[in-house]
Amino acid sequence: MPLAVAPGLLLLLLLASGTRGALVVSVPTSPVRAQPGSDLLLGCHFSVGGAVDMDALVVQWKLGGRPVAEFSEVQSYFRAGASLSLEGLRVGNASLLLPRVGGTDAGLYTCSIIHSPSRESRQVELRVEAPPRVSVSGTVVRAGEHSTVTCSVNSFYPESVNITWLRDKQIVGGPETPLAQPGPDGLYSATSLLQLVPSISHTDANYSCRVQHITLGAPIQEPFQLSVLSQPRLTLLQPLVTLEGQVTLQCLVSGYYPPDITVQWLRDGDPLVTMESSPMKETDGSFALRSSYILNHPESNAQANFACRVQHPALSTPLESTATWTVPTCTKTCLRVIGLILLVLLLLLAMWLMYQCCNISISQIHVRECFPEGSVTMLLCEAEGRLRDTDSLTWRSLRLGKELGSGQPGELSALMPKPEQHHVVTWRHRLGLGRQRLTSVLTVQTPRDKESFSCTFRLGARDMQQTQITIPGVAPAPPPHSWFPVVQLPWQKVSPGPTPS
Repeated sequence: MPLAVAPGLLLLLLLASGTRGALVVSVPTSPVRAQPGSDLLLGCHFSVGGAVDMDALVVQWKLGGRPVAEFSEVQSYFRAGASLSLEGLRVGNASLLLPRVGGTDAGLYTCSIIHSPSRESRQVELRVEAPPRVSVSGTVVRAGEHSTVTCSVNSFYPESVNITWLRDKQIVGGPETPLAQPGPDGLYSATSLLQLVPSISHTDANYSCRVQHITLGAPIQEPFQLSVLSQPRLTLLQPLVTLEGQVTLQCLVSGYYPPDITVQWLRDGDPLVTMESSPMKETDGSFALRSSYILNHPESNAQANFACRVQHPALSTPLESTATWTVPTCTKTCLRVIGLILLVLLLLLAMWLMYQCCNISISQIHVRECFPEGSVTMLLCEAEGRLRDTDSLTWRSLRLGKELGSGQPGELSALMPKPEQHHVVTWRHRLGLGRQRLTSVLTVQTPRDKESFSCTFRLGARDMQQTQITIPGVAPAPPPHSWFPVVQLPWQKVSPGPTPS
């Protein structure tokens, strides 16, 4: 007998079957990023408004149009290692586990949920990628030598990367896309080389390696500066020897960079206390200094090996130069010879001074005509040297053959009573170092015919030196009546308090 169902109960069952909640599916925001070789759980959650009916549930995962995993009463997988959790499905979690993802796993995934009679699907993009790590090596270089700086780009995916070299924001290398090499972890690495011949001036330049990759919003720029090394040059200088026998050993260290350096003197391998000058910067940017060691009292006939040793970052081993110093046996003899030479030089100097002090010279006679109308002639004669108070200058008329006198000290007289009369005035001026200048002026009536005069320097009572002059005659002129002007000689400075000759 067939089971009879009341019409009201049947209606209730039909209503109950049609009241399941609406199906809702959610996935993460795209894109989802994963590094190669990592395990990824690609999320997909759903809600049916109540308990999940596993018999009415169908889950499908596809990559593009290719199936990856499926659940419909049983689980099916089309990618090795992929899995869905049954416990998760019962609570609305249809996330897909992909172990050790690689480049083939990247793409657009579709998560489709069927909970009869509802059906819903969502898509999520998976990107398998890794941003690069950048490092620079080989920045320690030697000035003037071919050098290579390396930019290493590691652990990136996918494989394409772009590298550019810059110096002070100007491109000096690239851009280039070097060949990328895959590693065991599925990530790639690449290198770029910057070839250069650096100089010391490059130490102030700002370099960088700029890397562009699909995973980067902006390029990575790895800055660096070159550490330029310049190897020092070592030169032993000639030792300095003083008259007292003190010996100074010297060495010159030049052409090095950076300025940090250690210079040490050694005697037979034992360190000595040394003196150093301050480093001086050369025009090419390198540095130089002098190092010295002083032997205050070197032993006679002693022989020792003195070494100047240099340590610097540009040197793998210390730089050293050795000199053997022997104190000569003739040191005292040489000093005597030098002393004798100095004594001779002092004697020559003394003789020169004595000559300057004792030598007596007499000047030529100078002529000057005075007014009125050239009727008066003045003759000037000077003697200079180490004079005594008894020395004098004496005038003589060669025509008359008689002396005209040595004159009296003072200024020229304003009176000349007779036209034929001569007048002599003498000055004495002290010059220093015992030297004096004796000046004598003879004033005569200008003769009608030419006439000769002499000026004689008299050392005590002896005539020593003489000079002569002949003056031409002139037409007679009226004699001065009652006056003769005082004439101040423009070439003669009269010292106060003149000393009579």
